[in-house]
Amino acid sequence: MRTTALTALFLLVSGLTAACGTYASHVEADDAALGRVVVYRNGIAYYERTAQVHDGVLALTVPGDKINDFLKSLTVKDARTGETLPVAFPTSGASTTDGKVEMEVQIHKPGVHDVVLTYITESPAWKPSYRVMVSGDDGRDVKIQGWAIVDNTSGEKWENVRVGVGSSSALSFRYDLRSVRTVYRETLKGEERFAVAPPTGGSVYGTGGSEGQVIAAVDSNMIPSPDDDADAAYDFSTDEVTGRLAGGDRASKGDTKRRTTPGATPPPTPAPQVAKLAEQLNRGTGKVIIEGYAAEGERDAELRSSDRANWLRNALINEGVAPARLEVVAKGKVAGQSAGVRLVQADAAATPGLADGAPIGESHFQSNTPVTVDKGTSAMIAILDDAADGNVVYLYDAESTRGNERYAFKAIRFKNPTESTLETGPMTVYGDGRFIGEGLSEPIPPHATAVVPFALDREVVVDREGTTGDRIARLLTLQRGILRTEVQHARTTKLKLTSLLHKDTVVFVRHTVRKGWKLVKSPETYEQSGEAHLFRIALKAGATTTLEIEEATPLVKAINVRSPDGIALVRAYLAGDAEVDARFAEPMKKLLGIYTEMADIAQNIEGARERVAEFRTRMSELQGQIVSLDGVRGGNGLLKHLQQKLREMSDRVQKDTIAIVDMQQQLMLARVRFQDGISELSFEERRTASAAPTPGT
Repeated sequence: MRTTALTALFLLVSGLTAACGTYASHVEADDAALGRVVVYRNGIAYYERTAQVHDGVLALTVPGDKINDFLKSLTVKDARTGETLPVAFPTSGASTTDGKVEMEVQIHKPGVHDVVLTYITESPAWKPSYRVMVSGDDGRDVKIQGWAIVDNTSGEKWENVRVGVGSSSALSFRYDLRSVRTVYRETLKGEERFAVAPPTGGSVYGTGGSEGQVIAAVDSNMIPSPDDDADAAYDFSTDEVTGRLAGGDRASKGDTKRRTTPGATPPPTPAPQVAKLAEQLNRGTGKVIIEGYAAEGERDAELRSSDRANWLRNALINEGVAPARLEVVAKGKVAGQSAGVRLVQADAAATPGLADGAPIGESHFQSNTPVTVDKGTSAMIAILDDAADGNVVYLYDAESTRGNERYAFKAIRFKNPTESTLETGPMTVYGDGRFIGEGLSEPIPPHATAVVPFALDREVVVDREGTTGDRIARLLTLQRGILRTEVQHARTTKLKLTSLLHKDTVVFVRHTVRKGWKLVKSPETYEQSGEAHLFRIALKAGATTTLEIEEATPLVKAINVRSPDGIALVRAYLAGDAEVDARFAEPMKKLLGIYTEMADIAQNIEGARERVAEFRTRMSELQGQIVSLDGVRGGNGLLKHLQQKLREMSDRVQKDTIAIVDMQQQLMLARVRFQDGISELSFEERRTASAAPTPGT
């Protein structure tokens, strides 16, 4: 019987010692010819070999630390019949030679047989590198080349081997297949059991899932309360006239004074704490439950706990946390729990996979001709050389880590001409025989279009401005002047793009709409790049154009309808196109009429006070002039004139002072009517089976 030793078979594994290479020298190349190697990006390589078997046995020698990968993936087939052949090997307890495992492929048939062996093993990942050549006046002639850098650390020379590279979403792992696995079986006895241990106990979360980890606990006085805090009331007395009572062009010049109800703690400025908490949340993933709590003895505990949780949710959204990750649960009063908020990480099963928005695809490139790669060396394998549909454009990217808020990048925009995904790699750009820049591409799926920045020439200047605002979308409840609503919180970004170029160009603006936000207003022409939008803007030479992007997310807010901000929101809501319940609209319009009357009176009071102040200043001047003329020869006529004007000024001051007192009484009466009407007005949303749930609750 002749045995063919194939110790070289598994010596392609990376990191083998020189001793392994020496061991491989006992094998002739004809015994196990290496025909094909495919290196993948997930740390494995695929090998294909052929061997000739005489007298029914093929002996294999495999390093012991690689045996499990080998057993997990080995296939052995008769090249002529396609029959799968069995393999015998010693168990893990058996002795081995120099840490190597002897294996035998058994063919129970006489004669000579050609055998095909395939397997995978660990290997350094291949590295992509690209070249892009652009030419022509508008840069529309684009050619792309791709290279794969492959490292041969196998311990043997790859001679005349077809080398390929690839990547996919395939998972790869280690698994013990060689060890003998025994199953433990319990020994049962006939005696009776009188004491039974209880199962392990645990907390149960209110929504049905198990309670997750508490991220943070926030005390009530640290929660960012809005200006229209439900505990706040506004004093419209004559000495404390709000400067924005009517809003718009009716605004007066007084100061807004806020009075807090007894026992309530004025909220501090919590921006640093909220920003720190938002930063912590943005480093993690998954949904976060915001639990609101009320204090013992606090009225409307359910609403107050909901308000606290929603206020914190709104503040976290303003700090950049995705709204879809934040869910509000109003706990009301809970024994032993003080007023405030807890943030709890919701439980979620960990699922492996790619990050959200990452392209999914496979790539496979095979060299057309065999190559030789000596052991311990690396090679560059050509994987792509083709014309591509593309051109030179500009990309404004203020979001990425290395982005720029002031200038747009010069970029190459091209379409992947292959059926495979182009993996992330450096991209060198040449133009008309010269180097013009380099960039780093993200994975580009087959036939997808990519925009890769490669230079920052400061020829396209961008001025950026951001604003936020709220508008009522739906009314929920109104009690004692506190209107709880669902508002559309809008975030608007205005970009002014100015071209310093002498020719027309195209600018792509990168903008990511985070989960929970909805795009409301934007340019109609755009492309999708992962989770980001690329808005296309045609920019004339030397011209300036303005781009506006608006996105919105629903928030739950408690609005004090006595406050200027609350009145402004309600006024805009009633004047809008949304259908409004008559139970709220009719009485509220009357109250808005009273509020407008109050604003007019307050403005008149302020005007009268300003006139009185001016008259008093003039009277002081007249008195000084009269004193200076006393005893002056020839000054009697002028003295009488000044004295007459002083009497007229005094009469005017007296009339305006009386008018101010009357208007103060009118304002007080109107204020009482307004406050009484607000206190009497109550509203609760009419729920239907199809009504949408309140966001954040």
